[in-house]
Parts: sequence; C-alpha cells; structure tokens
Amino acid sequence: MKPLIPEDLRGRTRSMIVVVCTGIALAIALLHLKNILTVAGDVLDTVMPFFIGFAIAFLLLPIVNRMDRLFNLAFSRKKPHPKLSRILATLIAYIVLLTLLTGFFAILVPQLITSIKSILQYVANFVSMNSETINQLLLKYEFLSIEGEQLVIAWENVVSQLMNYTSVLLNNLMAISSGIYTMVLQLFVGMIAAFYLLMEKERFCAQIKKVCYAVFKPATCERLIYWTRRANKIFAGFITGKILDSLIIGIICYICMLLFHIEYPLLISVIVGITNVIPFFGPFIGAVPSVLILLLVNPWSALWFGVFILILQQLDGNLIGPFILGDYVGLSPFWIMLSILIGGGLFGFTGMLLGVPVFALAYAIVRTIINNRLKERRLPVSSKFYDGAPENLQEEKKK
Repeated sequence: MKPLIPEDLRGRTRSMIVVVCTGIALAIALLHLKNILTVAGDVLDTVMPFFIGFAIAFLLLPIVNRMDRLFNLAFSRKKPHPKLSRILATLIAYIVLLTLLTGFFAILVPQLITSIKSILQYVANFVSMNSETINQLLLKYEFLSIEGEQLVIAWENVVSQLMNYTSVLLNNLMAISSGIYTMVLQLFVGMIAAFYLLMEKERFCAQIKKVCYAVFKPATCERLIYWTRRANKIFAGFITGKILDSLIIGIICYICMLLFHIEYPLLISVIVGITNVIPFFGPFIGAVPSVLILLLVNPWSALWFGVFILILQQLDGNLIGPFILGDYVGLSPFWIMLSILIGGGLFGFTGMLLGVPVFALAYAIVRTIINNRLKERRLPVSSKFYDGAPENLQEEKKK
C-alpha cells in the first residue's frame, strides 16, 4: 500500500503538526489564562514547603559534605553504620542553622526594634516641634488649602481615620495570625523535607540519572549531567559566597560605625548587609534608606556615612567579593547590570539575587556552543582574532 505521506515530506509534516498543535494549545491557554493561573497558584502553594526544603538543603549541602568527609576519615578504621556519618553531618548542619536563627532573633531583633522605636519617636518629636513650619509648607505647595481652626479640625480628622484603620487592623489580626501560622508550618515541613533530601541525596541523584538515560540518548544525558553539575557549582558558589560576603560587609559596617560614633549602627548595618546580597546595586540600595535615617538625626553623620559606603563598596567590589566568590560568575559589569535589571524587573528581589548566576549559566552554555561550532569550522576560538574580521581573519588563523 502506498504511504499517504511521501518519505521526503514526513519530517516537514511532523514539524507542521507540532507547530499547529502548539499554537492551538497556546490559544486555549490564553482563553483560560485566569483559571490556569489560579490552578498554578494553588499547586505552587501546595508544593511550596518542598521548594523551601530544597533551598534549605542547597544552603546546608556544603556543610554536610565537609562534615561527612571528616566523619568518614575519623571512622574509617572502625567501620560504623554507613549512614552514621551522614546523620551526624546533617545534625551538625541543622545545629549551625538553628544557632544562627536563634542568635538573630534573640540578639538582633530586640535591638532593631529599639532602634526603630527611637527613630519613630524622633520623627514624632520633630513633627511636633515643627508643626507650624510643616503646615506653612503644606499650604505653600497646595497640599492643604485651609488654615487656622479648620486646619486643627483637619488634623483631628486625620487622627480619627488612623484610629479607624487601627481598629480594622485589629479586626484582621486573625487573618494575619493565620498567614504567620501557614508560613511557620511551611518552614517546618521544609526543614523536614531538607533533612531527607540531605540524607538520601545520592539515591535521588541516581534515580534522576536513571530516568534521564531511559528517556534520552546517552550523549544527551552526559551533556545534561555536565551542565547540571556546572549549574550547581555556579549557584552554590555564588549564593553561599554572596551570603558570606554580605555577612562580612555587615560586620565591617557595624564596627566602623561604632568607631566613628555614627547613630543606629546595628539597624543600618543589618540594612547594608541584607541589601549587599544583591550584586552591584546592593550597597547603593542599602545606602539610600540609611542616609535618610541619619539625615533625621545628624546630617553630618549622613554625609560621613555616604562617603564610608562608597569606600566600602569599592573594597567589596575589588577585594572582598572577588576573593570569596572567585570566578563563579565570569561576567563583565555590563552583563551583571543587565541580568540584575532583567531579573529584578521580572521576578523582584528573587530575580535580582538569582539573575546573575542564571545569566552566567546561560552565558557559559551559549559560549560553549559557539566555540564548538567554530572548532568544527576550523576557526579560532579566541575573541582577539576577530577584532579586524573579516579583513584579516584568514591571516590571523594562519598565525
């Protein structure tokens, strides 16, 4: 029987069928986009504890690996239970994590609350002492069009509205408590999931490789495994290194603010340390609210702090950061800025943090593909050979 589709047209026909089916699927998805997003949100909320567990396991993995090797060396002659060293290593990693969290909430949080209360009290006193000047400025720039007794009545109405909002907030306290309970529950389940991930990481990796070899060709699986390991190296090195770098910057900022007697050293150091996690723009993002806080208290302190932040940013960008992070990223400042802007615009703070390693991985993949294509065509790989292309490309190739 003669085939319906000739042999030389079957490939093109399959491609056309795939394109048409993909277009139909996209059209259906756009028509039911709201329902799809709702279902996706419900699914994401359900599996969120496992994402949290994966993130915790990813952060604790370097500690577990180092402690596991140490215990294996210590128990090499006694031949203990094969899982004993892994259990001890995982427990030590959890003890380190819980100790850091306990120290943060027990030591830093009360002092941060005290600093914030002090700032709010200072703002309230400032407004009270300069209420007449503030009222005149509001009238001058037409934020208000009333004065005298009517202005007093207006301020009383504002206070009344604030009290109403406070009562609404208290009425919604149960909903807030429910959200906190859900967050704590997700964190607890995530920590349990992270424990099992760390305990059985070799088995999970072997199962994933088994599925990969069952679905794809061996050469494809080898490439996937290689790039997965490369991605793990980039992400693990960048994230853990950036956290350590931010911790060091926060400590340096705190010590220097104490030495120079700048106000609110702990609060500002925490702001600078947290925002420093964001590459390139982090120190400047943290400096803006810090300078505004200091301007309320002492303008000279704000000025000296701004100069100090510029010096600290240069120290971190040229010495501390490269020493800790090494060459995990390998991107020029232009690509780093581009990846941060795109990641932050699409995914917020998470995109600003992970945009750089994601872009670094994509950059490495594209660079490898291009270099392989150039080698296949017997062309030079180094970029310097293409400075004058195409005029002297063949001459440079012969050299």
